[in-house]
Amino acid sequence: MGNAPFTDTESNQGTRLRVASGVELVQDADGVYELVLSHPVGSGCMRGRPLSRDLFVANVDFACERCPNVSEAPSVPLPAFSRGKWLTINLCHEGRCEVDVPSGGLATVSAGEVCISCSQERPAEFRYPSGRYRGVEVFVNTRIARSPLFSLLDDEDAVEAIARQAGSAAVLSGDGELNGHMRRIAALVEAPDRALATYEVLGLLLGLQRRDLSCARPRFILTRTQMRIVAAVHDELEGSLDCAHDARVLASAFGVSAATLNQYFSRAYGSTVAGYLRKRRMEVAAALLARGARVAEAAVRVGYANPSKFSSAFKREYGTAPSEWRRRRFGEREGVHEVKGEF
Repeated sequence: MGNAPFTDTESNQGTRLRVASGVELVQDADGVYELVLSHPVGSGCMRGRPLSRDLFVANVDFACERCPNVSEAPSVPLPAFSRGKWLTINLCHEGRCEVDVPSGGLATVSAGEVCISCSQERPAEFRYPSGRYRGVEVFVNTRIARSPLFSLLDDEDAVEAIARQAGSAAVLSGDGELNGHMRRIAALVEAPDRALATYEVLGLLLGLQRRDLSCARPRFILTRTQMRIVAAVHDELEGSLDCAHDARVLASAFGVSAATLNQYFSRAYGSTVAGYLRKRRMEVAAALLARGARVAEAAVRVGYANPSKFSSAFKREYGTAPSEWRRRRFGEREGVHEVKGEF
């Protein structure tokens, strides 16, 4: 990605750069950056605002498994990716993201967790194993502690000390104080009040100073081989949601037990193979019904020969019958108040 050519377009609305196929970087007239995804990468966007040359905050809402990073672009300076050592702090709201660890393994960060990591090199891409990620990210250059605005930190090396403790990845789960700062920062990304956003970042860094990040290791780590196994199983499931899938059969293809496969799979995707398959089937069915598919048609498309069993499974997932879901979602879109003949 780092060598991908940029295509620059300037207008009264700002600058638009084509970073790669399916990735555009937009800088608007107010200085807000937006990384917009489209086919073949995925969908969604990251919206970010520089608070200073050493501080950048962003909201992320992606539906993709891999997002290429942005290389240097002279026409659009990126303050969060300039030279030096950078501390990245992210709070995951939904989905999961993947973080490299020095042992050669991979850690996953899930909803409600704050991940603190440090790097001097820009990663080539960002990875989201579940294909969905929503969260807030703060990028801080370690030299920021020298700024008068951050004089409440212990010393000029305060952020450097946080970075050393965090290492490649420190993960804190359910930390109300840190999560609160991150949520307030997220709300201020769109606001022009840089002073208040900077104040929240200061509070976040003071909170990190009080924690022993050297003990906050990721809960779940997979080796690259293990991640390749679960990724292959994930692709098999996604490619044939209408087929019966037995974890024992899938596991045997990789020489592991079903229990081991489910353990790996849960670490990467948050549920067992069966649980993931059940949820994805219902998500696809819900989308089909919203586009007007009959209940029986949606049932067959996701592997249910019996519409009654499908209806029961759908109601457990969404709390309503598929016929009612179809009536509301498709009916609202088409201006139809009642759709009969569900089967």
